Amino acid sequence: MRTRANAGALIAAALAATACLDDSITGTRPLTFSLTASTQSADVGQEITFNYEATGTALHWVVVDYGDNMADTVLANSNVVEAAGTLTHSYALAGDFVVSGKAENFTGIESEEIEIEIQ
Repeated sequence: MRTRANAGALIAAALAATACLDDSITGTRPLTFSLTASTQSADVGQEITFNYEATGTALHWVVVDYGDNMADTVLANSNVVEAAGTLTHSYALAGDFVVSGKAENFTGIESEEIEIEIQ
């Protein structure tokens, strides 16, 4: 019984100490996501550059769906708290497309959309 009481006290003390630490020490970050495009209007076959930034403790992945049945998935390590990168895509057909970007971690999913017009 004494060992359990000590283990419980240690766990409670560790949780209390963790709650007092700030983000710069623990690496804990709330989930955020942003997606930008180099242009929102382009010609068929013209490359568009998409930049994404995601923060959040233990990021699982970032997905960018271009709205034309094509997507890119960036897998993150569970210890990652920040992910940023650049993806390029060109469209084979004219039309209006909704590009959807998403980031996920254990707290949920954050997303952002951009409308792209291809002529």
